[in-house]
Amino acid sequence: MCFLLKNELMRTLTIYLLVIIPYFGFGQITIEQSDMPSVGDVIPRRSDTLTPLTGPGPSGANQAWEMTETSFYVVQENTNVVSASSTPNGSSFPSANLAMTLDNSNYLYFGSSPTSFTCLGYTGDLLNTGSPISVNFSPDLTLHQFPRTYNSTFDDNFIIDVTIPAASINPILNQIRFKRSSQVNDVTDGWGVIHTPGDKYYNVLRVHTTTISIDSIWALPLFPPTWTLVSTSQDTTESYVWLAKDGKLAVAEMSFDTLGAPKIFKWTELPGIALNTDEFSLESEIKVFPNPFGSAIQVNVPDRFVGKNCQIRDVAGRLISVEYFSESNKMIATDAWHSGVYFLEFEGLTAPRKIVKN
Repeated sequence: MCFLLKNELMRTLTIYLLVIIPYFGFGQITIEQSDMPSVGDVIPRRSDTLTPLTGPGPSGANQAWEMTETSFYVVQENTNVVSASSTPNGSSFPSANLAMTLDNSNYLYFGSSPTSFTCLGYTGDLLNTGSPISVNFSPDLTLHQFPRTYNSTFDDNFIIDVTIPAASINPILNQIRFKRSSQVNDVTDGWGVIHTPGDKYYNVLRVHTTTISIDSIWALPLFPPTWTLVSTSQDTTESYVWLAKDGKLAVAEMSFDTLGAPKIFKWTELPGIALNTDEFSLESEIKVFPNPFGSAIQVNVPDRFVGKNCQIRDVAGRLISVEYFSESNKMIATDAWHSGVYFLEFEGLTAPRKIVKN
């Protein structure tokens, strides 16, 4: 019974972590706090739960990872990023400054700072009993240390230690305690181009994470009321994620089954993040200044764009404005825009032009 509890507890928590966290060749990039999720983001993703991909591909510089093959078991997921204080159990994670959810019922809590991005814990109905459980990671799980560049590496450890009522699981038990102690090795082992079913990214970093975990389960029966160690086991898991500038979550990630074969492949479908060769010519054709900007921005375009519209969207793909270019230069007022990343989409071009408001 305790073995089944462990499997269900970690299956639910692991699935939720993989869904949400989880984690470009013209030159390598640097990932910073500004590339992470922020409150208000809605991040569309797809998950192939029975991927036919055979592996993560090679490590190293200037790689080309082809990850376009899919099965018939692809599902849509939307990750919503909210303030930790707005969630039902946010008070259990006082140092968290944001939370992520797929269903507005289960939440992962995070701390975002200029030096790191960490996961502080989880709250939700882990055992499907109708009663939410809060699980604090102590110490926190470090997902990123900034700046992250090619060949960056760090080691981390985190502990999950949760005690829950056991009557609904076994009537002779009062409580069950589950503890997982994990050692994590994080290596940014490659950079290059990745082609996912959603898009092609010309400048990404790949991260290889190895986690060694020791799980222990104790049971407290009604009588005699003495804690007893029921089982201890050790497991090693690996995962790979691909990170892009302004990507929020990983633009792609791969996890494995218990035999070490690829099982789940996820990718982001966030508008305006993927880059292709059109964007590099667009940099020289579309002049934007200042960038980053404040209350207004000047946009100069070549003659072939005069008489055409430009759509301006935020990172979630929401249409912010449509600007008509009656001549080759235009001043656009941006007072009402929130700080963040936006994209100029011109008719006749496949790649957007990124702009940033301070």
